[in-house]
Amino acid sequence: MNAPLMAAGSACAAWAGMAVLCFQSSSQRRRLGLREQSGREQWRFILAGTALLAISLVAAVSADGSQFGVLLWLCQTGMLGMALICSLPFARNAVMASARLAALLAPLSLAAASAM
Repeated sequence: MNAPLMAAGSACAAWAGMAVLCFQSSSQRRRLGLREQSGREQWRFILAGTALLAISLVAAVSADGSQFGVLLWLCQTGMLGMALICSLPFARNAVMASARLAALLAPLSLAAASAM
């Protein structure tokens, strides 16, 4: 297992998960000028974001052990969350595109790390 690839996969999954959770929020959608979601669609977003954050936590723990991995994950999600909060109002399309890319890169880097 390659720890740097696992940490990168964890960061990608965390970024994508937090972005998904931001984009499902009805107040955030109104602020960004996006259409309202139905209840079922909103729950799919919530489940997808939660799953991505859980994958991120598991990847961080498997990369660096149970003690340091949780600390790594908390620091990663804190810093990425701050970056997301600061950039979302000004660069909605860039955040959306980077979240889609991160959602694709996360499983690829985790699969590559577990194959090594």
